[in-house]
Amino acid sequence: MKAKTPLMVVTALGLVLAGGLYLTLGQPEPGTVHKAPAAQTVISSPAPVDNNLPEQSADPALELAVIWLERYGETIHEPATQARLYPERQALIQARPQHGIHLFRSAVETAFPEATQQILTLMANLDRYHDWLDLNELRLQALQPMQRELQIWQQRDEIFGALARQIWADEESYLEERSETFQQQLAQLDQSNNLPLSELAHQLKTSAEEVYGSDLNRQFAGSGALGHALLSLNSVQSQLAALPPEQRQQAINDLRRQLGYSDTAIERMAQQDQAREEKWQNGESYTAKREALEQRLTGEQLEAALSQLREEHFGIAAPTIEREEEQGFYRFERPRKYGMN
Repeated sequence: MKAKTPLMVVTALGLVLAGGLYLTLGQPEPGTVHKAPAAQTVISSPAPVDNNLPEQSADPALELAVIWLERYGETIHEPATQARLYPERQALIQARPQHGIHLFRSAVETAFPEATQQILTLMANLDRYHDWLDLNELRLQALQPMQRELQIWQQRDEIFGALARQIWADEESYLEERSETFQQQLAQLDQSNNLPLSELAHQLKTSAEEVYGSDLNRQFAGSGALGHALLSLNSVQSQLAALPPEQRQQAINDLRRQLGYSDTAIERMAQQDQAREEKWQNGESYTAKREALEQRLTGEQLEAALSQLREEHFGIAAPTIEREEEQGFYRFERPRKYGMN
């Protein structure tokens, strides 16, 4: 059975690679607009807060409310717009340590009475998020870019839930656009059965560089994302399936090396491939014997014979295999993906 283009793989790859263009340890304030992808995040800062309101103003909260109502009023019910009040709040607190928080709340209540509670809740959650960033700054710096960005997004999802995707909508839009572009290119490679394996790897790597940038692509070349995408292609799997086992493993090793994997990583993954190969050979032997038993036995005799056969082939994993088969899942009848399962 021919597998479909691995869209989940593309989406995950897009998340990892494109995310690195936008997420940095010096996190931009949410709701800011990113003008262009780059190694350093480019930010369009919100309009500056008028922190020089006269101390003797009759009602400084009212003056701020007028400014914010004009600046944010049209879209204040959108989480991304509400989040743009966070840098306003922080600047206000910095300018007026004793009264900034109270002044911010009064201005919000005056300008946006219907959205006040949502805004204040969001401000509290943004405080939690930035506290987490500060607390984990050194640990995050020590991580690989892919791991760092995934942890940052996990924390956003944990604190903000579904709102995270709206607060950082600009990042999501760019990410989705890049992912869609890469999906289209990957779909073409998926059907390119006439290209040699080395050329498929070259075009995949080139496409990733064009979409995500060469510097970032090199950082992730050995992380597993590109290799997983390459080995998911039908055009690659069909050629690997036609090779004898030893040549197949050498071809997989060569592909990984071409994508930038280290010799140590290639050797480790080759050992994993060998373990998978042994499991599949054992599984295929079991499948053939199971089918033979089903041809000549029925009822309790068949069940007893199958139970013994599972024990012989899978040992302590035999009950798991039995439960899978009771649910109609036969793991060794699913598509084989060399270098992956």
